[in-house]
Amino acid sequence: MLVVPGLNAVQPAKAGVSEWRYLVYLIADNNLDTNAGQFNIPVVEDDFRELMSVGSSDLVQCYVFVDRLEGPANLFKILKGSMDEITSFDLNDKEVNMGDPAVLRAFVEFVYDAAPAEHTVLMFWDHGCAEYAGWDDNALGPGIPDMLTHYEVMEALKGYKVDVMGFDECLVGQIEVCYEYVMNDVKVDYFLASETYTGWRGYPYDWTLGELVDHPDMTPRECAIMFIEQTDLLLNQPPYQAEIVTDHAAIDMGKMKELVGSFHSLASMITPDMKSFVRAISMARGAATFSYGANAIGIIDFGTFVDTLGKYAKPLDVKQACVEVMIIFHDTILATQLTQAVDHHLTGLGLLFPQHNAEIDDYYLGYQFMDEEWMAFLEAFWNKG
Repeated sequence: MLVVPGLNAVQPAKAGVSEWRYLVYLIADNNLDTNAGQFNIPVVEDDFRELMSVGSSDLVQCYVFVDRLEGPANLFKILKGSMDEITSFDLNDKEVNMGDPAVLRAFVEFVYDAAPAEHTVLMFWDHGCAEYAGWDDNALGPGIPDMLTHYEVMEALKGYKVDVMGFDECLVGQIEVCYEYVMNDVKVDYFLASETYTGWRGYPYDWTLGELVDHPDMTPRECAIMFIEQTDLLLNQPPYQAEIVTDHAAIDMGKMKELVGSFHSLASMITPDMKSFVRAISMARGAATFSYGANAIGIIDFGTFVDTLGKYAKPLDVKQACVEVMIIFHDTILATQLTQAVDHHLTGLGLLFPQHNAEIDDYYLGYQFMDEEWMAFLEAFWNKG
């Protein structure tokens, strides 16, 4: 459990300003609005019960904007034991497209104005991947879906600061995604994301909100680490330990440019002489490959790949370059939650390394990471390998 000194004299920095906003953009207008787990628990209601077990305080204000499979969307302020519906919000009690960046923008604008605070946690709750942060099954009409892409999240958050942004979703924790947020100048300090699978249980909303309420003067860095520590505590105890194969990581976005720059330098050393490195790269890729469900999906673990490449590559300058990447990588990943099944395979960030060009989705080609020598590296490997 996170311990923060000096908790007994916490005061807001300014009159009427809280220390934290705890916000959840909860897209359940899809097959996630269901019962799950060993005890057939209603997933959405369970997270609401967790939040209400703690509630907002003077220093931590919690809001959830939710759209479920049946009925309109609603904005709630979470109180201890109840939820206060915010009828003054223009989109409250209306059927909305949660995949529309204008809807996310409206939510952010309203709560930032309604709940002034020094720091912000913004959680996305839905299906996710390297392309999108949400999926609304009935966005444009019954049965007509729309996705909330990461580019649309960037658009919606323009001009707003988010200290800790979390994704209670699968597959968002990819280096290409993190780098794209940084390069598009999104003001977010820390990412909470999974490079592989996030089970129905997700983050413990009661424990994380409770920690913030109890320790509202924690820093954004401490907050990001706390989320992962609390999730690790939850998912390493029965019955969740037996039900879930999952991972989560706290990622320091301020280190992302340095990390990608060091990896660019490493890739640039290898690409011109790819034939000499095919075996080492194949060994590293194999060690870093994991399955999502029953099959490998072209995404590998970044840290395992670089670390293993350094072991098998023969030139000393390449070995040293791998070491330098890993030093920065360990500074970038602040904390990880790993269940036993993935403990020795995952390090906190994924990387797309498909076997063929045809396996790269078009949206990946627009990500700036691909221009950081990685696309040239892949093409050289495919040609020589």
